[in-house]
Amino acid sequence: MAFEKIWKDNLKLNETEKKKLVKDGLKIYDDIPYYAENGFESIPKDQWDLFKWAGCYLQKPKEAGYFMMRVNVPSGILTHEQLITLAEIARDYGRDVYDITTRQAIQFHWLTIDQIPDIFTRLEKVGLSSAGACGDITRNIVGNPLAGIDPNELFDTTPIVKEVYEFFQFNEEFSNLPRKYKMSISTNKNNASNAEINCISFIPAIKEIDGKETSGFHLKVGGGLSSAPHLAQELDVFLLPHQVKEVAIAVTTIFRDYGYREKRHHSRLKFLVADWGVEKFKEVLEGYTGKLLTKGTGFEESWNAGYFYGVHSQKQEGLNYVGLSIPVGRLHSKEVFELARIVKKYGNGEIRNCNSQNLILPNIPTENI
Repeated sequence: MAFEKIWKDNLKLNETEKKKLVKDGLKIYDDIPYYAENGFESIPKDQWDLFKWAGCYLQKPKEAGYFMMRVNVPSGILTHEQLITLAEIARDYGRDVYDITTRQAIQFHWLTIDQIPDIFTRLEKVGLSSAGACGDITRNIVGNPLAGIDPNELFDTTPIVKEVYEFFQFNEEFSNLPRKYKMSISTNKNNASNAEINCISFIPAIKEIDGKETSGFHLKVGGGLSSAPHLAQELDVFLLPHQVKEVAIAVTTIFRDYGYREKRHHSRLKFLVADWGVEKFKEVLEGYTGKLLTKGTGFEESWNAGYFYGVHSQKQEGLNYVGLSIPVGRLHSKEVFELARIVKKYGNGEIRNCNSQNLILPNIPTENI
């Protein structure tokens, strides 16, 4: 379904917005095979920024033609096959650099345009994508890296994160936002996802409904750092788990249609929320969703910023997770392959990225510790 670009007649649009009226960022995927075949010199300079929608930034100096690529890892959870694939890409194409980001993603550096199609193919084979990892679009969804195994979570958010992430992937209805758009979904009671610095955050809460204690979410909007930091503000709503996707779509629609597009440095959702206030934002939100329940009781107790060092018991009896410190989040392929061997031998082959740029080795039986 096409949407109307209600901002298109604004005479004060910045130059990036004018370009996006002509060509959606995700359309760069149609052009990459040609550029890969014909070399970096075949890419017009006015198309360089569109590579962000494919998760790629040109490194400086841009004229040298080297790309950084960011790969989405929702909630930071990687299967063994995905981990091996990422390590192979770092080894084969990225000068052996494997970086864990502050949004639980993986970054490669020093890529050239001729390598990118093969990297896309490798990622697709294991269910990974770099689409939307950069650009004015929904970024990788930050979640609880312990989702599903966490004794301190209200409930497992893995299926919710997956549903929301897959909805926004390659979705051209939401690929022309005023600016980058960051989302977190977590029910960890220690605020592992840093809810306050995201544009939209779903945080754990409990509410009595029809005499029954019900688990769900509270909603925060308008967070972000950079040169004008804002902490996300909480709306007076309580959401049931099945409402998360609908509300995420509604908030993203509000940002798309009413967010500021005149000055790039004043375009994040945080500025709209600051100007509107939470009461007006809730009123507009309910125009899309219908009446929402009012707040319940928050489940969060503290803040640990996504650090999970050492050996800890999981919610599953007899299983444990081990948190590792990875200085500045940087590894090399040999180290990643060795971690893959360890989690395959002693755990279930899975590994998890933290937004602290560290790692978790999950599902390790006590006898293997």
